[in-house]
Amino acid sequence: MADATSVLLAGGGTAGHVNPLLAVADELRRRHPRGRFAVLGTAEGLEARLVPEHGYDLAVVPRVPLPRRPTADWARLPGRLRAAVQAADDAIDAIDAQVVVGFGGYVATPAYLAARRRGLPVVVHEQNARPGLANRLGARWAAAVAVTFPGTALPGAQVTGLPLRTAVQDLVSARTADPGGTRRAGAEALGLDPARPTLLVTGGSLGAVSVNRAVAGAAGALLATGAQVLHLTGRGKADEVRAALVGVPGAERYHVLEYLTAMEQALAVADVVVGRAGAGTVCELAALGIPAVYVPLPIGNGEQRLNAAGVVGAGGGVLVDDRDLTSDWVRAHVPVLLGTGDAAEVRERMGAAAARVGVRDGAARVAALVEAQLPAHVRASSPPSVPVPAHTPAVPDPGERGPVTLADLGRVHLVGVGGAGMSAIAPLLAARGLSVSGSDAHDGPALAGLRAAGVEVHVGHAAAHVEDVDSLVVSSAVRSTNPEVVRARERGVPVLHRSEALAALMADRDAVAVAGAHGKTTTSGMLAAALVHAGADPSFAIGGVVRATAGTLGGARHGDGPFVAEADESDGSFLAYEPLVAVVTNVEPDHLDHYGTRERFEAAFERFADRVRDGGLLVACADDPGAARLVAAVRHRLTERGVALRTYGTSADADVRVGESRSTPDGRWRVVLSPRDEEPVTLHLQVAGAHNALDAAAAWCALRRLGVGSAEAAAGLDDFVGTGRRFEDRGTAAGVRVVDDYAHHPTEVAALLRAARQVAGDGRVLVLFQPHLFSRTRTFAREFGEAFDLADAVVVTDVYAAREDPDPSVTGALVVDRVPTPGKAQFVPDRLDAARAVAALARPRDLLLTVGAGDVTELGPVVLAELEAATGGAAPDPATAGTPAPTDPSGGARP
Repeated sequence: MADATSVLLAGGGTAGHVNPLLAVADELRRRHPRGRFAVLGTAEGLEARLVPEHGYDLAVVPRVPLPRRPTADWARLPGRLRAAVQAADDAIDAIDAQVVVGFGGYVATPAYLAARRRGLPVVVHEQNARPGLANRLGARWAAAVAVTFPGTALPGAQVTGLPLRTAVQDLVSARTADPGGTRRAGAEALGLDPARPTLLVTGGSLGAVSVNRAVAGAAGALLATGAQVLHLTGRGKADEVRAALVGVPGAERYHVLEYLTAMEQALAVADVVVGRAGAGTVCELAALGIPAVYVPLPIGNGEQRLNAAGVVGAGGGVLVDDRDLTSDWVRAHVPVLLGTGDAAEVRERMGAAAARVGVRDGAARVAALVEAQLPAHVRASSPPSVPVPAHTPAVPDPGERGPVTLADLGRVHLVGVGGAGMSAIAPLLAARGLSVSGSDAHDGPALAGLRAAGVEVHVGHAAAHVEDVDSLVVSSAVRSTNPEVVRARERGVPVLHRSEALAALMADRDAVAVAGAHGKTTTSGMLAAALVHAGADPSFAIGGVVRATAGTLGGARHGDGPFVAEADESDGSFLAYEPLVAVVTNVEPDHLDHYGTRERFEAAFERFADRVRDGGLLVACADDPGAARLVAAVRHRLTERGVALRTYGTSADADVRVGESRSTPDGRWRVVLSPRDEEPVTLHLQVAGAHNALDAAAAWCALRRLGVGSAEAAAGLDDFVGTGRRFEDRGTAAGVRVVDDYAHHPTEVAALLRAARQVAGDGRVLVLFQPHLFSRTRTFAREFGEAFDLADAVVVTDVYAAREDPDPSVTGALVVDRVPTPGKAQFVPDRLDAARAVAALARPRDLLLTVGAGDVTELGPVVLAELEAATGGAAPDPATAGTPAPTDPSGGARP
């Protein structure tokens, strides 16, 4: 079997099959430039022209319709099908295909049958909400089934969205980076006025007489709003529309075309669309955030109505039956979307709703499913593919390159070097002998330590900083418009993701990568502290300051022993690593701003597990349903490669059983671990809480695989004091203890508050919370509200945007409104006012928590100063405000 990637993609006949096929093919070719990709299609369909234009070989099969009811065609079906299957066989042989991907239609059936006969894995993509016959057949034995819309009735379906045409993907990026310039370019190409609201009318490539007549008949009302109309009538249908415009005031703003090849030009300027509800139309408009009036095709099996249901239900569109679409209906409903003032606000609201359900990276999601089916030796030799967030990040997909080595980096510059992840990597690169520089927008506490480690640090971003570097490293938060990124690209300097640099540091070590929606920082810190205690001389890169009994170990360390890395799943970058040991603390949905769906999130963890080296170990929490599903999904294929699986938790079927944990008189947290194949071991942790007991069990499993003895591993875990921003003591004033914690997910918050309740004793627990990310706040508002009901009083400030663009519809009030107990929570938008408000609520013996992943951490001293001022005392010494008490039994919530 060939060592290079080789995939056959089957589909054809209509744009609904061909466009997503080509989008996935383009994505696979981008990720695997040395791979072989061919298309199975017909000689008559749209693919006969488009596939060669895209540079792919087209293998032709005869059309084999599957009759839906008994006809004379049934008698001819077996012979036709045998010939088609043989043609598919020949196409597989021609490129030695390793995976067959089908998109439905006449061509897909013989492809599925040929692949099944050979034992090749099949990946199915269904674009419509109601699947066709071919995909219903192929899904029965497919290795992976991708669907565009939730609720599509296919076995094992994973929602990936629709793979968007490359032109539309480019338009999404262009509108994000330069919306005004993109609109002006589209308007200029079509002779439109970019300053006017624009209505796009289209009935599909053939047009729709009913849509044409209804909209043209209401032209006067539409144009009276001051808007302009671009009406694509379909071939041979323009004259009737033009005739309806005679004598209508403003008709010069009603532009009529029969057909438009470069549809992306129209989408670049469209503010509202009236059209059919084909899967492509619905998904492209949602991805672009364009509100629409959807008019489902009145024939077929009703799939167009289902296609539009999700975006209409979210408020991003309006659905009207073809029979109800009259000129009177258009006059009553469409002009209110086209004016300025209130109409512009309605458009903006509907567009935002459409964008929330739109999927921009469907091609990448389907490509990932295809990659997961490649033979193990091909996956191992293929470069990692990192999913790309939707906000046009600076970093391209690492799949365009081979694996990066330290020698490839040369003189390396890190953009945003003061961030938690980057500030851990920079000193490690310097310790390995590289010339390292970096820049950050602000002068923060991390920069002094970087300078001491030999990193040249600049405050502020400027093109001049990268004039003499050989590589640039960025995180997903860095935009493509950053001046250093722009200049690096002008110079042809490779722009790498942070994960690629970290993977290069890990490549020659026995590495442990710790992932999970929460728990990974504490687990990574425990591993690092225990390895130092055991004398293993580890390297580590962790997004928090690790503290042990002997003192602070920091967030990064260079050593000659094993490498411990906190693996970030938020943007998919954890898929760059090939660790000896992978730890998954949980697979609880988060970061849906990037993944879109729970299914996509869980699929990424499966790919992470597949990255474990042959003979390695996967450690996963048996108590977490998502982690349990992960283990069930990957167990067989990991075992085939000699990868062991070890689960831990309180569950009776866990490989390492975590017994009841409790505090002890000396301030420790006692827990007994009972492995199936070893003697029980007792831990006496310095961090409190059942969640920390689980993290310790995960770390113990990884330590055993690295060769650390059971008792020695336990002693090392007992040596761990905590990590920065995990129940970190910031000081006490007026009898109120102030603690800072990084919790930013509802599960983390609930775990934090349960632990805080134990620490507070008979005092109250007060919280100052700063939500992190608009998407997370919107998605988990109810869960946050329920978690905060565990506190006695809560003040919520406004959302910390981080990597996202502002969403005015999402504020901290969403969380406050969902706290079940009336009056327990209040929304104070300004963070300084919020700090003063929570301080005013406090009284002696209370425990006051500042909580969140943003700059709420800076408010601890503000709260302390307010408390001191209220009692006439002095503010605490900033140098000691963050130092925990030596006997502090807390360890914070699962990060």
